[in-house]
Amino acid sequence: MDGTRIVRTFLSDSARARAARLLDVSLLLCGLCTLVLFGLVLGFPLQPATRDLVANLTHFVLLLFAAQEAARFALAPRRLAHLRSRKIEALLAAVVLLEVALGGRFVAWLDSLDTGLSPATLTLLYLGGAQLTVLVSLGLRALRDSRWSGGRTLTPGLVLLLSFSALIAVGTLLFKTPHATTDAGISWVDALFVATSAVCVTGLSPVDVSTTFTIHGQWVLLGLIQLGGLGVMTLTYFFAYFMAGGVSLRSRIDLSDLLSEENIGQIGGVLAVIVAFTFGVEAVGAVAIYTSLSGVPGAPDNLAFFALFHSVSAFCNAGFSTLSAGLSEPVLAANHGLILSIIPVIILGGLGYPVVKNFWDFTFASARRRLGLRLATPPRLTANSRVVLVTTGGLLVVGTVVYWLTEYALAAQPGAAAAGSPWLTALFYASSARTAGFNVTPMDALLPATAAWLMFLMFVGGGPASTAGGIKTSTLAVALLSLRRVLFGRRDIEAFGRRLPDELANRALSIILVAVAFTTAVSLALLVLHPEMEPAALVFEAVSAVATTGLSRGVTAELSDPAKLVLSFAMLVGRVGVLGFLLAFIPRREPTGLRLPETTIVLS
Repeated sequence: MDGTRIVRTFLSDSARARAARLLDVSLLLCGLCTLVLFGLVLGFPLQPATRDLVANLTHFVLLLFAAQEAARFALAPRRLAHLRSRKIEALLAAVVLLEVALGGRFVAWLDSLDTGLSPATLTLLYLGGAQLTVLVSLGLRALRDSRWSGGRTLTPGLVLLLSFSALIAVGTLLFKTPHATTDAGISWVDALFVATSAVCVTGLSPVDVSTTFTIHGQWVLLGLIQLGGLGVMTLTYFFAYFMAGGVSLRSRIDLSDLLSEENIGQIGGVLAVIVAFTFGVEAVGAVAIYTSLSGVPGAPDNLAFFALFHSVSAFCNAGFSTLSAGLSEPVLAANHGLILSIIPVIILGGLGYPVVKNFWDFTFASARRRLGLRLATPPRLTANSRVVLVTTGGLLVVGTVVYWLTEYALAAQPGAAAAGSPWLTALFYASSARTAGFNVTPMDALLPATAAWLMFLMFVGGGPASTAGGIKTSTLAVALLSLRRVLFGRRDIEAFGRRLPDELANRALSIILVAVAFTTAVSLALLVLHPEMEPAALVFEAVSAVATTGLSRGVTAELSDPAKLVLSFAMLVGRVGVLGFLLAFIPRREPTGLRLPETTIVLS
């Protein structure tokens, strides 16, 4: 009889329960201690002796974590069930053992990637990040087992809003740490503004990212962009579903609302596709950007980090850049390879995860059919996917042509200079204005007609359940289809051989109305706070904030603190969705089954 079996045999149920509680306490202490250590490494400059002490403490905490996991496994009555319910903890325990054996080689490999971080800092970030995941896993388990969470009445929109708000608060605190910024530092309002802009994947910034933030601060900014692009709740449910024993049925229903997935049984597959697709596209984009600039005279320093940062920023439709002039730097704007590398990443990030999942299933099923394999259902693109793809393609084509006409062809004197060629510049802005926020020419040189067209593209945004903002392409499509029904006297709203419910048209109209009203309110607030500034530039700024685009005509840094707070609120509401923000606070009433008598109102 082995030792673990002897322990399980002679320990009573009550003793095993007490041991489990002690192990839970030790796990919580491990997570809290490493969170403090991680904050020290990330936010404060450490002397070599202090850094070594932090590294030793981190090693000790992680080894303690591995030891308590081994003890928990030994006490488990059913080992396989225990491993299935604690996948992430078992995985991290294995990572700790690998770090002991291969940690030095791993840090050397990271250092060879030219990340801009020292080997010692890389070691601490690696260890601290692993243990921080342990804390997240513990929080997920506590939340899932809590009676409060099981009986909560929070709507999915409110949960998403609270998640973004919490992440913005953490980002603000991290930006105020000494290690995140240069000697000049950053004010609390600016820190809140940048954190909100990063989490809401907007790209507006009142400070110069390249000169205000250190490499550590830029890594924090990158992390906030990634979390904001994927969505805090999406990442949370991903770890809970795949690594912490799954989520409850109620949580699956909430997540199906957030991801626009009707079949709750497919949530696990959707989460896997979301994370794999996101990191896959960002990795390919980073390689393409790096390749396009490798060996080019005047290319940015620390090219590997530059490529990774801009690939993530492009896919998440954030628009942040580590250069003062962004992509309008001459060596970048004239590089066709760079521009053609970023455009597909922007478009893929703005399609939306339901479209990506459906297109993946369609491609896989089509391949199986060609191989002669049986299929339960024939491969097809859903009406939602077709509407989003056709609308996206139409906006790209029309957006390119209109930009080219207003800025170059019909203008008596061209506005902003073309980046490489007028048509490529027009294609770039047709992609970036919905809602990536990158610019390859000076925005303050745009002609008024072009700026107005870009505001329309910003207002529309990308696909539903994507990293983009705006009212979404599907909302525009449904509104146009509803208009077609009125103009041609049709009975139903039709799209690709399918009938759309009238409630969909009502929701699209509501989204457009509240978005216009909220954008108007933000514009009026900016005009009241800054009557001395150009009105068109302030309205452009308001649309950019509400649509979470990030394009600016150079007024962000000149805004007062109250105006920055207004834009911060606008970015948060725009990220959640204006209608979703309102519905998060308005309780739904159960239908009574009674209907009032019908009447009519003269409209025209």
